[in-house]
This record gives sequence, structure tokens and C-alpha cells, in this order.
Amino acid sequence: MAFFGKAMLVVIMAALGSTMATVYEVGDSVGWTFNYNYDTWTFFRKFQFGDTLVFNYNPQLHNVRQVDIKDYNSCTDNNPIASFNSGSDSITLDIPGDYYFLCGVPGHCASGLKFHLKIAAPSTTNTRYPDHFPSSSASVAYSSKWFPMSMLFS
Repeated sequence: MAFFGKAMLVVIMAALGSTMATVYEVGDSVGWTFNYNYDTWTFFRKFQFGDTLVFNYNPQLHNVRQVDIKDYNSCTDNNPIASFNSGSDSITLDIPGDYYFLCGVPGHCASGLKFHLKIAAPSTTNTRYPDHFPSSSASVAYSSKWFPMSMLFS
């Protein structure tokens, strides 16, 4: 019984860990400012449904505009979807689709203060874990592929 309890705990922790949202500081420690490649920053991250972006910047110098693809491509904020100017803005990526961000201060977007990312719809199935667990009376064979040998004999 002790083994089954440990195995269940490992499976539950792994399942919860795979669905937890991540908070990303845009530009890492540099923040939202000039002389940073935000395309590279987004390329090396895997953004998912529910993640949060935190924009840190000097509000006297910059702002954040969420825009559509047309404004993004033309570096304008004529019809922003959302506007932020606090200097520490948090945006949760809670709608699947494309997100386009830029600085609306004239000339800043053209200087590189912009990026795009795409969020896929959340998966309704988890292919890594079963959707049910066997009852304690069922005969179950565990493979060391899923559980370290040390757990099987502890």
C-alpha cells in the first residue's frame, strides 16, 4: 500500500506540474526597453495558455500596446486592443491565438520594441497520464520506465 501511495503522489505532482502557468518577465532582467531582441527572447520560450507576461519599464519613456496584426506590421497603435502604462504591467495569456505587443511611443516600435507570440488552445486531454487510476483491488504492473527502481523497492 505504501508503494501505491508514493506512486499516486508522483503521478499527481507530475500532472499538476505540467499544467501550471508560467510568469515571464519580458526581456528578462533587461525589461521592456531599447537594444534588446524580443524576437529572440520569444523564440527560446514555450508560451502556453494561462501564462503571464510581466512588462517592466520606465513609464516616462515607454508603454505597452496590445495591437492587431495590421497595427503591428505598420508599427502603429491606432486601434489598440489594450493599453498599459504603469511601468509594471501583467498580462495573462488566457485566450488562444496571436498576441502582438509594441511600444506606442513614436519611433520605439521601429527601433525593435515589439514582439509577437501565438498561444495554442489548451489541451482537453492529457496523453502522458491516464484519465483514471485502477482501484486498489486491481492487479497493476508498474514499469521502471515510469517509476525509478528505487521507488519500486523502497
